[in-house]
Amino acid sequence: MLKKIGTGLLYVGPPSFIFGIFAAGHMTLAPQTNRLENYRIENGLISPPEPRAEHANEADQIAKDETVERDVEGRIIPPAYRYFSFTMPFSANIGTTRRLFSMEVSVSVFGSPFVGDTNILRLQELEAQLRPVVLEQMQGMTEDEIRDPAVRKQLALRIRDALNATFASLGENIELEAAMITSVVLT
Repeated sequence: MLKKIGTGLLYVGPPSFIFGIFAAGHMTLAPQTNRLENYRIENGLISPPEPRAEHANEADQIAKDETVERDVEGRIIPPAYRYFSFTMPFSANIGTTRRLFSMEVSVSVFGSPFVGDTNILRLQELEAQLRPVVLEQMQGMTEDEIRDPAVRKQLALRIRDALNATFASLGENIELEAAMITSVVLT
């Protein structure tokens, strides 16, 4: 038994000792200031950092941040993206031919999670009114336009702008951050 303990210490002891010395030396040599940043400030390469204003009272800060959403424990909930995909793809004719193309479209809103979730629920309710607006933007596209990624990106921007204009005309308080074409199928 003692022989096994001695053999174990022989394999574990020296590496642990060396690691401990290395860690202690590293902690004593770690700089307390950023010398490179100090050099850059002294030679005018970068501007000095702005002094941070200390808030005397957290209640004053909370009063200033009334628009910030907070959880039950008082932590700030950061804004986030919420996505909505139309339930069915959009289909239209390719130019004036009998061939069809199909596109799936998704949109995103950005803001507090509560507002984002509310907007997504409202988009689900308005989907039937929004489908003709999207189809109108897709009308008359040729096969070359459908295959071109740059044209599809412009189409996504047109869809976003048309939907935002529709929300304004309906009196909805929804603003889309982006529209994305997630799938394209030519038949």
